[in-house]
Amino acid sequence: MRLNEKAIIRKSIIELCNAEPVRKESMDDAIRAIREKRGNKNRDESLWDYVVALGAQLSRPPFDPYREKIKLRTEIGRKGDQKVTLKIPLLLYGEFDLSQSSKDSLNLALNDLADSNSTIGIISKDEPCDERKYPHFQIISDINQISDPDGIVIEYVNANTIEKIKKIRKEFWGPVIVEVDENFSYYVPQLLELGVDGILIDTAKITKSEKYAEKHAISVIHDARASINEFYQGKENDGACLIVAGDVDSTGKIIKVAGLGADVIGYDTSLLIAKVGHYSEEFFDEEITAKKIYNHMMATKNELTGIPAALGYSNFHNLSPSDFRTSNIKASLEGDIMLEGVDKTYTQILEEIFDDHISKKQIQINEQQKQKILEKVILEEN
Repeated sequence: MRLNEKAIIRKSIIELCNAEPVRKESMDDAIRAIREKRGNKNRDESLWDYVVALGAQLSRPPFDPYREKIKLRTEIGRKGDQKVTLKIPLLLYGEFDLSQSSKDSLNLALNDLADSNSTIGIISKDEPCDERKYPHFQIISDINQISDPDGIVIEYVNANTIEKIKKIRKEFWGPVIVEVDENFSYYVPQLLELGVDGILIDTAKITKSEKYAEKHAISVIHDARASINEFYQGKENDGACLIVAGDVDSTGKIIKVAGLGADVIGYDTSLLIAKVGHYSEEFFDEEITAKKIYNHMMATKNELTGIPAALGYSNFHNLSPSDFRTSNIKASLEGDIMLEGVDKTYTQILEEIFDDHISKKQIQINEQQKQKILEKVILEEN
């Protein structure tokens, strides 16, 4: 491991752990001041910034990522021999129109990552590249045009999609991922019943829909995770995963998205290319760009081991909402995240106040009526 990569991990751990057990002032105040100074007062845009991670406590001491193995390995698939393994829980994904040079650079970088035991995958409409060492998930619309991918991604359009999935399942034994729309809660159980291996949500798309127009990506992730958990209530999840894509292009967002329920994160491909300095074709060098992509993803991998270690986990997938706090009521409501200083979600606080009120007033009310009232209050708050 290079010195600069060690420095990144060390910095991440220090930033997460170097906070007082009880803050007298929210860290978000500084963020607010910076954004207001820049003229950006839209709290919804910065909602991710109002979610902070808690460092490991005495009951859960931090791990040393230099000496102890931090697990990132992730499997996609519910059928034993057909599972796809990622050594980093990332799939490159996004609406983009890359040049051939960019595609060649990606192929070189992804092969080098696989050789370094740091395999990530890619989701695209393209046919798999020759001499590919990494998993490729092909986006298909025509089920008769499958070109030997490791997995398939199909978009849920309407009830006819169910019939397409049934047909795919008879002919293709790799993982099948379904990209869902804003109405996913209605049909996710049916998809999982069919044996679908993964549910993909693109928060950038869904938050533009009418249903989630006033919501943040945090809300979409929370609801999608809840839909999967509800299907498996009372039984063990047999491998169905949640893949979350959107404007994810940094380690901080990856950690927060994973903690809120994602098993795999869709890293925006176009943002990745932009980050490594994608310049005009006239001056484009495939090998240099491939090396930049490789270095960027290796640095991301090191951060993805360092931060969970600072939180006291040896497994990246042990992250959960309980590892976060927020000073923002909207973030608490949409992601079921505990508020700073009280270690309760805003919903829990409302429930306690409500229960105390009806108890003092000796009001007779059943659970269903109670939930309806609380939902109305929360809706007004949100």
